[in-house]
Amino acid sequence: MNNRLDRVNAEIKREVSIIINNKLRDPQITDLISVTDCEVSPDLSSCKVFISAFGNMDKQDLLNRIKGAGGFIRKELAHSIRLRVTPRLEFFLDNSIDYGKKIDDMLKNIKYSSDDFKDNN
Repeated sequence: MNNRLDRVNAEIKREVSIIINNKLRDPQITDLISVTDCEVSPDLSSCKVFISAFGNMDKQDLLNRIKGAGGFIRKELAHSIRLRVTPRLEFFLDNSIDYGKKIDDMLKNIKYSSDDFKDNN
């Protein structure tokens, strides 16, 4: 990927995170939301935004609420970044943090016997 797209991705990620966490006024959203990644298309017409949430809220409901606020988020994004065209935002859940935690928990629960560490020579 070229440097310009990398910079645009980083800027959109930062700004969307600020907008969701500071400007979005949905009392039903109680979780802390993290924007984990952004992938803008080469023509800057669309951008995939991956979000992760920390809390007890139903993740699908959270995603639907974020998608419902997509127009507001895009409008705020247009005010905060300077691009000829503000990309259309598509939101997706990023489950990699939950998956990593699950793997970490599984590894912590593995029991080793002392025989597993003896040299077989």
